[in-house]
Amino acid sequence: MRRPLRALLATALGIAALTLAACGGDDGDGDPQTLLDEAAAKPIPNAEVDLSVDADMPGFPVLGSRLLASANGPWTADGPGGTPAFDWRAVLRAGGQTFPARVSAVDGGLYVDFMGRFYEAGDELTSKVPFAEVEPGPDGASLEQLGIDPERWLTDVEVSDGEEVGGDDTKLITGTVAKRAVIEDLLGLVDPEQLEGAEGLPAPSEGNLGRVADAVRQARVEINVDDDGYPRRVFAELRFVVPEDLSEEVAIERGRIVFDLELDAIGETTVSIEPPFDPDPLSSLFDFAGAIFGIEEISDLWRPIDAGGGGS
Repeated sequence: MRRPLRALLATALGIAALTLAACGGDDGDGDPQTLLDEAAAKPIPNAEVDLSVDADMPGFPVLGSRLLASANGPWTADGPGGTPAFDWRAVLRAGGQTFPARVSAVDGGLYVDFMGRFYEAGDELTSKVPFAEVEPGPDGASLEQLGIDPERWLTDVEVSDGEEVGGDDTKLITGTVAKRAVIEDLLGLVDPEQLEGAEGLPAPSEGNLGRVADAVRQARVEINVDDDGYPRRVFAELRFVVPEDLSEEVAIERGRIVFDLELDAIGETTVSIEPPFDPDPLSSLFDFAGAIFGIEEISDLWRPIDAGGGGS
């Protein structure tokens, strides 16, 4: 079961990546595109991170039609040992169940504390988590380095007065979403070998990227930038419709995915954490999750339950 469950993680990262893809008048100072470019490239030394993903996909056979994931806590580009570190409280709600956990990174390792037991990710998986593996410069790490490159995602950029974030005034950046460019960038966060190794899950080829972009009917990206030029919030929303030629293979007909990332206390945040003693391999937690949801093949996630007698 280990290989399918690792592929399941790759799928989850892919979904999260796609949600980021959905990441007028001009009241801003200077050129709107310049404001966006500089915000995307501005180094962030540390911050309080508040991240959430809300996926509403009626007909999802295994995890239920509503999946909510959230994580919040401190992150720093220069933690113990000179590597990025974070200590987040995370909650996953799926299949009518709630799974609280603690996810942390320190000294180049990635750990999960679930039900009082610690698990450690291998180097290969850790290298796929930008907040843990990014190589920051002397002043921190930018959104671009964290895998979020909004300067490619928006065209016809506009700036207007935005809402306060963490008590600070912001400018709101919007524009026309370049869906293909965003999807192409963010699917790069998923390990292609894991994708190709998952039965029923196509690798992100040129043709598949085009089909994914065509399936997205509505996409919205909003980025709030404060007076110091820091990106403070990235909000994204995707609404999609599954092509008719896949209706017999995929239980989902349509869906809505919302991604919301907020950064606060930039430059004022520290992370105090040490690696856990003698953690178990994270693969054993994946196997446990597979047993809970009854997943043996990655394609079980989206196939109709009655298709082919429940799978094959």
